[in-house]
Amino acid sequence: MSATVVDQLDSLRTHLAEFELPELYSVHVVRAWDGLSVSAQLACHDLPEIATGLLAWADTLTGVTTEAWRVPSGDSVHLSVIGQLPEGITIRVYGGVAFTEHGIGADLAADASTTVPLAILRHLATPGEVTL
Repeated sequence: MSATVVDQLDSLRTHLAEFELPELYSVHVVRAWDGLSVSAQLACHDLPEIATGLLAWADTLTGVTTEAWRVPSGDSVHLSVIGQLPEGITIRVYGGVAFTEHGIGADLAADASTTVPLAILRHLATPGEVTL
């Protein structure tokens, strides 16, 4: 039996209570043809804060991957950590920054994504070292 929306939210609530994680701005649970998906947006907008928040989440999840996605309009880039909560529920935690020609995702076309090593997030979390 697949997880219900209540199961997903309960798993997220338990995870948030167990770990000291950055504040979230929003949480979305979407039912699609292939099941439920959970995404959570960080409540910060500064690149070093987003990178730090994503690293904090990465430390609490299993099967972690990270990515950068330039939105279809091309005006911002979302950095994400995707992983599983202890109950096996997949969650995407993300934060967005304005697109700049010399910033994160500068080589991405609109609506394109790429895998980002955790080492890049560590680099971005260090103030004064945010250009790639």
